[in-house]
Amino acid sequence: MALASRKLRNRLDVFAETGELNEPMVEALRNLVLIMDAGWQTSNSFAPVPGQSPFARYEQALVVNEVAEPFRQDVVSGKLRCIADGTVQSTDRGATVRDIKEFLYDLENRALYKYSEESSEREW
Repeated sequence: MALASRKLRNRLDVFAETGELNEPMVEALRNLVLIMDAGWQTSNSFAPVPGQSPFARYEQALVVNEVAEPFRQDVVSGKLRCIADGTVQSTDRGATVRDIKEFLYDLENRALYKYSEESSEREW
């Protein structure tokens, strides 16, 4: 999940400069939106988590929703949707991308922390 967050941030840099979207980026953004929209289901470990993305496992969906909460999950979800749908205005593109990159940066760091925590529990 950390690597996927970093790759998505890098792709968003290109989008901010050119306005061009590519299919892997759009798919990753839509998967994040689906996970946030299904956030209420993450309280149930048997609930289906959408997609086959690096963000789609149950534990990862919990982290995505946890990280999105301070950013106001509905705002993050809306900005992700605008980028994925190509409806973000060119004048707003830089600010929108900056906000999403901040969210993804926190997501990457939270994923790295969680991985480090799990590795130390296994004494690796």
